[in-house]
Amino acid sequence: MEFAPTLLTLAGMHLLMAMLPGPNTVVVSWVSATNSRGAGLRATAGVVAATLVWVTLSLWGFGAVLLEAGWLYRLLRIAGAAYLVYVGVRMLMAHRRATGAISGSALPRPPLGGRRPFAAGLLTTLSNPKSAVFWTSAFLVAVPPHAPLWVHGAIVAIITVQSALWYGTVALAFSTGVARQNYLRFARRLDAFAGAVMVALGAKLADEVRREIAVAAAG
Repeated sequence: MEFAPTLLTLAGMHLLMAMLPGPNTVVVSWVSATNSRGAGLRATAGVVAATLVWVTLSLWGFGAVLLEAGWLYRLLRIAGAAYLVYVGVRMLMAHRRATGAISGSALPRPPLGGRRPFAAGLLTTLSNPKSAVFWTSAFLVAVPPHAPLWVHGAIVAIITVQSALWYGTVALAFSTGVARQNYLRFARRLDAFAGAVMVALGAKLADEVRREIAVAAAG
């Protein structure tokens, strides 16, 4: 099959990216551990929906448009950084309210994802416009210009299914009784760690934009 290597390459690339710890993994695992399996799966659905959006836009060349309109790309990344910091701060607030080890009792619903886990997953993934740029570059390199429409559809389907399977697995793993009991035992530390990671990721993204603006101004 002519396009099988292309599809396998993109599938492997996406799976490796998804398995690297990042905002999506933090949100899905945190919502699953602090709420319920259903909430974790709804957060997963949000991540998958947003991934579908970025991949589809990338196939249409949206990433190239973002790079050409540098100001728009920077603006979207600043907004994404602000959201990641906001999520991290909410997690840190939950850290302050955590009660430590409360064996056998239910956790109070945290402020993030308790009522809108789908939105938490969706917005976390949408807050990273670098995904569109990355996938646009990957598609330009890996997908032949003469690839038929069904190949594009297969790419979207593969990445969507893999996202659902991977993050769904994360949600199931972190919503098990053992995982939730461990969360109850180490709630304060885990909330603080998750919050710090999200704030650090947002700060890193904002710093990248700051450096780009400084270089552009100097030039």
